[in-house]
Amino acid sequence: MSGDVAELDAGCVWIVDGGPVAPRRLPPGEPSCVIAVDRGLAYTLRLGLRPHVVLGDFDSVDAAMLQRARDQWPGLVVQRHERHKAHSDLDLALSFAWGLDPAEIALVAGGGGRLDHMMISVTMLARPRYAALPLAAYIGASVVRAATAGMDIALPAEDGNLLTLLAVGGAASLRTSGLRWNLTSATPLTSAASLGLSNELTEPVAHVGVQSGTVLAMQTHGKPLP
Repeated sequence: MSGDVAELDAGCVWIVDGGPVAPRRLPPGEPSCVIAVDRGLAYTLRLGLRPHVVLGDFDSVDAAMLQRARDQWPGLVVQRHERHKAHSDLDLALSFAWGLDPAEIALVAGGGGRLDHMMISVTMLARPRYAALPLAAYIGASVVRAATAGMDIALPAEDGNLLTLLAVGGAASLRTSGLRWNLTSATPLTSAASLGLSNELTEPVAHVGVQSGTVLAMQTHGKPLP
């Protein structure tokens, strides 16, 4: 690995995924640290962003582009992993970001590609150490947040007025507000249940409080608010 991890500013970390589709939607604000995941280096540069970290097994990164980036930014942290490894490149990137103890983190991905990759990438956000991060994932046209027991997350309508709540790893007990059909602890959300599908925001900001379990909150734009 080259570059000095200690020099990275973890105030606002963006992870630019290297999937087969370029990101369609960006978070608000500006990142203090950009982690490019393999082919994500090309997307990072196309978006006019400076990469601070490039990592992955480098099976899809352009070698000449990577060398130009190293020449342009001598402090660039480059972390190459073996191709035959136990964890995906995105998992490694999330683990790297987690180790920075970020104040804010966003995953930027285009979505699409193989269904199995997409399912693992999205549900991975619900793993305990990632669910506890101040993380929002901008995947395709949707925004995804995870929350686990004891957390309360705010869901702004600007991120999408349609909301699906998915319990991961078992049933979840929730208390929501600002939705057309609010959930309470009297009606647990069981794992993979369709009960949480296609709810609607009725307020500028909805809230999801998790009393037990872990959920993914997925927002997408649909019809306008009434």
